[in-house]
Amino acid sequence: LIAILSLPLGRVTSLTARLPSAMASLGTVAMTLRLGRRSSSERTAVLAVFILATSYLFWDKARSVQIDAVMCCLIWVALSAFEAWRAGDLDGRKAGLIFWAAGALAVLAKGPVGLLLPLGIALVTLAVDREIGRWRSFAPLTGPLVFALICGAWVVATMLWGPAEYSVWGALKEHFVDRGIHGMHHAQPWWYYAKVLPPQLLPWTFLVPGALVLAWRRRDRMDLFLLVTVIFVVLFFSISTEKRTLYVLPAFPAFALMTARFVGASLGWDEAPAMSRRWVTVGQSFLAGLLTLLGAAAPFAAGRADEVPIWVIYVLAGLLLAIGLSTLWAVIKKNDLAAAIVPGAGFAAAFLLVAIAVYPMANEFKSSRDFAGVIAEETATSRAAGHDVLAFDLGNLPIHYAFY
Repeated sequence: LIAILSLPLGRVTSLTARLPSAMASLGTVAMTLRLGRRSSSERTAVLAVFILATSYLFWDKARSVQIDAVMCCLIWVALSAFEAWRAGDLDGRKAGLIFWAAGALAVLAKGPVGLLLPLGIALVTLAVDREIGRWRSFAPLTGPLVFALICGAWVVATMLWGPAEYSVWGALKEHFVDRGIHGMHHAQPWWYYAKVLPPQLLPWTFLVPGALVLAWRRRDRMDLFLLVTVIFVVLFFSISTEKRTLYVLPAFPAFALMTARFVGASLGWDEAPAMSRRWVTVGQSFLAGLLTLLGAAAPFAAGRADEVPIWVIYVLAGLLLAIGLSTLWAVIKKNDLAAAIVPGAGFAAAFLLVAIAVYPMANEFKSSRDFAGVIAEETATSRAAGHDVLAFDLGNLPIHYAFY
């Protein structure tokens, strides 16, 4: 709902174009709630979806014109079916068919990673459980057949009705094999996600270490599944030369569930090994200090951001300052629930303010529309003569110009 509320009409992209990402994100939230209810209390499950919805990366992709939110939803449909079968609540054949069908649709959304991620997570989880032999009952023949039929139908359609110059195998080589080995537009070092994950997990970043420690100590079946999911997704993309922040979006439901289970255990909602309150209080104290400093420093940057009205910066500064001080007060008063939830509620308000007030203003100077108009005017004669417009060494930018 936070994502849908922050979908104002803008000049760069329309509401219609962004709505599928928001709806797919609601689907991911539903799968997260389902898994949370399976292994924890109702309060912990609800907290998990609150954490997911207010994590910066998840919210940002829930309102973006990118296919990653759709792929993330389909991956978690597959993983939810796998977990239901693993727990003995769903027949292996039915669960396997859902798993492979969702994987096929995820592949159509964004290539082979749509299957490789859930398949790798499922197999590694069974190996950790020492139950790899159970895979024989997980639709081992009919599942892959359904996958082949769905993806094969699309391949046939591209050959029969697609552009003559398009090659499925060429696209796979260029956008999967070559990207992974050599990189294309986003070649990054192997430690890239250690740098970008902490800010993308805000405002829950400082609770994640405690969540990881608790999951490792407790190691029940859900903890093992969540640990495998987080580690597999991050390592999978760390090995690839091509790296972008949004690639690890499928790990965020697992981060949210682990963090909620950690907070729920610290509040006595769920049984867990004893852990010191400091895992919550110290982490949220760091967050409170960081947000307070950012709120205090933001007004000094007002003169440097000519595109954004000063009042917006002051409102955001006040909001950050209020979140930081409120969180610090909750820590001092030993109210762990408030210390955990207040930053999430504050960030939700900040997200809505930025999306409704700041992004539409930013469209005026970020949009490719004006320069596309110049290109159209300068090339009108040549295009009228039937010639192509060439864009030399401009990366992905010609796509934006062509859009207008």
